[in-house]
Amino acid sequence: MNKKIKVIARGSRLSRLQVEEVFKNFPELAYEIKYLESYGDKNQQISLLNGEAPADIFTRELDDAIRQGDADIAIHSAKDLPYPLPEDIEVIALFPAFDTTDSLVSRDHKKLAELPAGSIIGTSSPLRKKGLNELRPDLTIKGIRGCIEERVQQVKDGKYDAAIVATCALKRLGMEDEIAEVLPFPTHPLQGFLAITGKKGSALKQAFASKSILDKQGTVSLVGFGPGDPDLLTIKAAKAIDAADIIFYDDLIDDSYLADKKAEKIYVGKRAGYHHKEQADINRLLLDAAREGKNVVRLKGGDPMIFAHGSEEIEYLESNLIKVNVIPGITTASALAASQKISLTHRDFSSSVALVSGHTPQPVTPDAETLVYYMGAKQLQVIATQLIDKEGWAFNTPVLLTYNVSRPDEQTFETTLWNLRNGEMQNLPTPLIALIGYVAGLKHYQASDIKPTLYTGTLPAIEKRKADYTYTPLIEISYHPSYFTKILEDNYCKQYDGKCFTKYCEWDESQALYYIFTSQYGVEATLEDYDLIFKEQEKHVFISIGDTTTEALHKAGVKNVIQVEQDNRYGVIEWFKKEKERLDAARPQYEHSLELFEKMDFDNYDYELEESVTRYENRLVFYPHSSLSPEDIPLALQELGFDVLSAVAYNNVLPKNPRRVNLNHFKRIVFTSPSTIDNFIKLYGKLPENTEFITRGPITQDHLEEVMKVKNKK
Repeated sequence: MNKKIKVIARGSRLSRLQVEEVFKNFPELAYEIKYLESYGDKNQQISLLNGEAPADIFTRELDDAIRQGDADIAIHSAKDLPYPLPEDIEVIALFPAFDTTDSLVSRDHKKLAELPAGSIIGTSSPLRKKGLNELRPDLTIKGIRGCIEERVQQVKDGKYDAAIVATCALKRLGMEDEIAEVLPFPTHPLQGFLAITGKKGSALKQAFASKSILDKQGTVSLVGFGPGDPDLLTIKAAKAIDAADIIFYDDLIDDSYLADKKAEKIYVGKRAGYHHKEQADINRLLLDAAREGKNVVRLKGGDPMIFAHGSEEIEYLESNLIKVNVIPGITTASALAASQKISLTHRDFSSSVALVSGHTPQPVTPDAETLVYYMGAKQLQVIATQLIDKEGWAFNTPVLLTYNVSRPDEQTFETTLWNLRNGEMQNLPTPLIALIGYVAGLKHYQASDIKPTLYTGTLPAIEKRKADYTYTPLIEISYHPSYFTKILEDNYCKQYDGKCFTKYCEWDESQALYYIFTSQYGVEATLEDYDLIFKEQEKHVFISIGDTTTEALHKAGVKNVIQVEQDNRYGVIEWFKKEKERLDAARPQYEHSLELFEKMDFDNYDYELEESVTRYENRLVFYPHSSLSPEDIPLALQELGFDVLSAVAYNNVLPKNPRRVNLNHFKRIVFTSPSTIDNFIKLYGKLPENTEFITRGPITQDHLEEVMKVKNKK
């Protein structure tokens, strides 16, 4: 090659020596060198220990020089290369290390064991920090920056008691005398290696090929064995296994299949509670085998890219400049569907499927209609509880639990989410895969018989739910903060058409005779903010709508509750009409009592007479309600001669992140209030066709009919 190669490198003495080291192996190559400071060289205040440094801190400017044509190649310490490399840059040569160890540099050449507790040790590597903490947790570790000579000088100057430095760097600089001892812990896999980078597709790769180990290293293939049955192995996977020099296999492999294979076979299985090899150890085994030039197969159960640490192994190997292939396998979920003759999706009730790891401290519950949990045997009760209690899944959602899918000893257990939540199906054999969703019901039912019911109200207590209802709340209740205080600020007067509902503008809890509660939320808000009325219940009349509200009042300690006959606001208005008739009928008695009261002298004061007169005159009604409640109760009661203290006790809104479902998968939808209908339309745009609607109460039914009329007109 007659043309000089333009080389770029960092300007430290170590970097210059590395350039010379490379070209000593290629005396026939002419080159010209230019040195520069990298971003990392210019910004030594950036710590390399805490993750704040960019991946290309030492390579960015060198890459730019290649892109701009100022250089053909750059020479690096290989461990400084970022992962992944920029798309337009590639490694064209890699040279092995003559020493991969770390050394301790210390004042007075003290060894690590000789350093006093609390000594300050400088390092720029998280890996070195980890190794140091394992050997001497009593030492203080601080980040250190600068070239090797500067780091050594910082130790001599007393800024640090010792520092950890790559042995090869000290040797290249002729500073072996500074080594107090070579340390025993693992180092970066590319420590001491030198790398040449250039533009992707550079013709210069061939110029360095004779000494480069880049293409002499082996390749690692991540191969999916499938669920266990060797007959489900792909042709490509079988070819890779036959061609392998060494195979690292795990627990989910039928190892009898490997018995007659020529490759060396190493078991690296991991099961819950027992790891024959930790993942970091497996990574290093794969790397070392590939470095030896072997054709390596990492054989995994199922598919190597589904809950099999595939990405971790790829990142580790590729970041250390090992080529990786991936050969997919049949994942266990697909094998389960085939074995049970159940589709994971179905046009009638499952348009989405999620593959989920059950092997996490807190299992996740994705928003999908079919869930498949891998490695979830120990978490089944937690998963079921979360799906039912938090996500509103139907109790009777079918579940299939299958052991050793596709193998001769395969076993399948059938249950429901409710049974799992209650702790059934414990101590099943593992490995176990769980299929949750209505598709599991296809074993025993036709699809037309499976469509469930969608419930749109607030999430009821567990004991009040129906087994076949799926709950997706479209209203969210939040209590209005200190709503009694808010009323006080407004003088307790709620205006309507310029009129106040009540003549009372100063509140005294003893004044209100009637308390109207239209929902449990009004009870809870009042109990939270002003429980005195419940403690003095004999002074008041409590009126409720519906069994749930009455039950809430009883729980609050109210013994005597009048539940109106119609479970709606019309029922309240009718009750007050009858109350007015009762009061009108009692007026002669009141007038007689009033006459006696006015003539009464203080020496013979009759308190019972006073109470009867005061109670008759008291027409004050307290009405805590939702932010969406109409004004018809206050207006109607005003017309009847009652004074109404109306207060927003709680807000009724559409949840911030309501769960959307595929409406085609539900046979019927339950609406519990007009707001659930309105919020449903906000979320989905319109009411679905060919769906049965169930409403709670005549008001909700009337609102649904109004909406349907508008829809039909359009």
